Amino acid sequence: MLALCAFGLLTGGAVGAQDAQSETKPKFGPDAVPMTGDRDYLRRAEAPDFWALMPYYTAQQTGSACSVASVAMMINALRGLPPLSSNRLITQTRVLNEVDDDGWKAASAENGDGVSFGDFAGLVRKSVDAFGLEATVEVFRPKDTSPETLEALRRILDENERDASDIILLAYDQGTLTGDATVGHIAPLGAYDAETHRVLVMDVDRLWYVPYWSSDEKLLEAMVKPDRTDPTGSGLIHVRLKGRTAG
Repeated sequence: MLALCAFGLLTGGAVGAQDAQSETKPKFGPDAVPMTGDRDYLRRAEAPDFWALMPYYTAQQTGSACSVASVAMMINALRGLPPLSSNRLITQTRVLNEVDDDGWKAASAENGDGVSFGDFAGLVRKSVDAFGLEATVEVFRPKDTSPETLEALRRILDENERDASDIILLAYDQGTLTGDATVGHIAPLGAYDAETHRVLVMDVDRLWYVPYWSSDEKLLEAMVKPDRTDPTGSGLIHVRLKGRTAG
């Protein structure tokens, strides 16, 4: 199974993206554009998911905790800011404690193995239930990079961009987008520009990255990239508050 954020096991190195850093290598490869240098879409578009997620943008607390950080952001964004001073925000520690899944705790600990994409879908469902969200959890797992599959991905991304009542969690090969080491990774989708066919990835690997834009074609490639233990790649998890129907 594909382990996501399992830096040591999947990359052949100790810390994933860190191994690929050097004094002369650019921060991002040619297929990722940091948000710091490209803010046009966020200035001209409503970008509801970005503004729902941005207040809760966090760093994964260990090298294997991208799944936990992404879920914490998703729960906060869908729940919204609580009204009372006594209401706490959702932290990664709280996610692990409320879901209380020993396998997830072990997988996301420092030097943990990470979670498989199949396991992650189940953990997202457990998280939704644990925090009392009335939401559906849908899985999109592309099998290829054909024009038909790309069109299906674009429909999902475009529909998701319409309002902030649904959030997408991306599971993909980080290095395919950033140009660094190959490693299974999870991050929330911040925005989708349908005109330019670009996605904004809210990468929780905050030790090395800021949010970055990449093409939806490259994202699809990163989702289906085979791993030595799973030739089927990964995909995305679409969490939608109930009462919202697909467009």
